[in-house]
Parts: sequence; C-alpha cells; structure tokens
Amino acid sequence: MSAETAASTDILVVGGGLGGVAAALAALARGRTVLLTEETDWIGGQLTSQGVPPDEHAWIEQFGATRTYRALREAIRDHYRRWYPLTDEARRGRYLNPGEGRVSTLCHEPRVAAAVLDAMVAPYVAAGRLRILYGHRPVAASMDGDRVRSVVVEGPDATNGCYRLHPVEWNIGEAAGSLAAYCLDNRLEAEQVYEDGERLSHFQDELTCAGVELAWPEVKGY
Repeated sequence: MSAETAASTDILVVGGGLGGVAAALAALARGRTVLLTEETDWIGGQLTSQGVPPDEHAWIEQFGATRTYRALREAIRDHYRRWYPLTDEARRGRYLNPGEGRVSTLCHEPRVAAAVLDAMVAPYVAAGRLRILYGHRPVAASMDGDRVRSVVVEGPDATNGCYRLHPVEWNIGEAAGSLAAYCLDNRLEAEQVYEDGERLSHFQDELTCAGVELAWPEVKGY
C-alpha cells in the first residue's frame, strides 16, 4: 500500500495462511478490527493456494486441536455432504474423508477449504470489521524498539513455501490473535502478560474457555 492508500486497524495480521486466519478470527471474536494481508488470491495457505491436504497427527479426531480448528474441519465435511453427490455410506460417516487419503482423515480439494474459510470470515467482512488485502506482500516495516509501528505491503506477488503441522499452526495463530486482543483490551504489552503469573493464568483461562488446548495430553505407547 502506498501513503495514499494507508489504512489503520486495531490488529494487523500479515499472511493469510492457517495461522493468520486463526489469529484474525480470534481477534475479531474479541471485538477488534483486523486488517489481513495475503499474497495469493485465497486465504488458507497450504490447504488452499498450495494444494496440500491437512497434515495432521494421528489423534486429530480425539484431541490436539482447538475448538475453532475442529469447526473448520467439520465445516469442510458438511460442505461435501451438502453439495457433493456422495454415497449414502459416505454421507453418514462420522469421519468423512472425501479424498480417502492417508496423510489425514480429512483429505479434500483446495477450493472447498477456500469456500469454507471465506464463509467463516464473511460476517466480519460484511460488518466492516475485517479487511482482506489479497495479492499483497510485506516489503518494509517501521519499528520502535521491538514494537512494529507500521508495515508497508505491495502486490501482487507469489506464494510462500513454509511447511507446518496444520492443527499446530492454527493453534499458534489463534493464541497469538487472542493475545494481541487481550493486550489491547488491558493496555498491556505481551511480555507483561508473560512475566506476570496472575495475568498469564487469567489469559490462559480465557484460552481454555475458548477451546484452545494449552498442553499436549500424555499419549502412551507412542
């Protein structure tokens, strides 16, 4: 964006991959406005523009994902159930795996994930609380110590190729977006939350209530 098209927002999220979308949704859920930038024409990162099926751990259907990540997965399944000509057996299956892949129990088409993610952010876009700049990448940032004051983005450009375990990326993004909104709500810096045991516990309680797992459960025999 040039100086003529400068924009301000409560929270800027640079990069519309899974972590970026999760961060944006978490901040929006706390009442904040968000500006989200994305280098491609689709939000969702590897699930969409990069054509990679969900890379997930073996226990994804039982634990190891936030409530909102599970909502994303179920919305993808529901999209197939509603719009695709499935067999009765497939439609009734609790763990519908449209692509029948082995890397995940939910292998799907990139365009389906893109449609579902668009639907998840659509209410915030319509309300004017979320603005998404597609085809934009960061080129410069203005810093004040360790605080980012502004970011310059321009577009269009290409995708990135970073590889992440998708439930973990979403979890990190959701926690980061929640932390940013929490800090704004309470006029705090992130390190103040981390360094104060009482504040940290309060924030972690909020994450738990929102369905964000704080620790990996003990798994025997692995």
